[in-house]
Amino acid sequence: MNKKTKIDFEDMNLQVGVRLQIMLKQATAPTVQYTSLIGFVANDYLLLQIPQQDGQPVQIQEGADVALRVFSGVSVFTFEARVEAVLASPRAFLLLSFPANIQKVGLRKAVRVKANIPVRIVNPVDREVIKEATLSDISLSGALVSTSNPLGVAGDTIQIEFSILVQSQNAQVAISTSASIRSVQQAVGTAPDGGSFYTVYTYGINFLDIDAAHQAILQNYVYETLLIHRN
Repeated sequence: MNKKTKIDFEDMNLQVGVRLQIMLKQATAPTVQYTSLIGFVANDYLLLQIPQQDGQPVQIQEGADVALRVFSGVSVFTFEARVEAVLASPRAFLLLSFPANIQKVGLRKAVRVKANIPVRIVNPVDREVIKEATLSDISLSGALVSTSNPLGVAGDTIQIEFSILVQSQNAQVAISTSASIRSVQQAVGTAPDGGSFYTVYTYGINFLDIDAAHQAILQNYVYETLLIHRN
């Protein structure tokens, strides 16, 4: 059986209300905006909400070419369309041409993105004892943790807490999970004044028990970070 290469609209399984990224193709400095799917007529048109920025509708002109991206949970779909109409009454929405060429990229669990996320390491015996650290990169399955405080050795289990900014909601979401330490490295750090030195511990960790809701949030964070850095 031949492997399917053409991606059909139905393959995206888009549901009314799904969030999409939208960018004006002709813009000098393309800016990622967020919109939601209102509805569609197959092989005819899409209806989207007009993106909002600072409480105001983003100015999009009729006839503009736009690029759109949507995350299915495990894959990123991208496609282009033309704005056929911008309607303000009785409701504000965009009427877009129906997408023809759709591309799909799988989001592997091993894909890592750079991060600078404060994290708290909680002592499972005494939860009042907390060590501060930083997630310097993160993936769907684990992260790299940097700290001046020793956390353990390879094979140990730690409890971590951190918050992720969900761009589409403009909100911080707290995540708590246990993690296993799989690697440990040490290096020498220098204070800003250059007059003192300290040990920097870097731990590679694997997440163990993130619940389904937080796993989805983490997937979206990795996806959004990939797209922002790609532009």
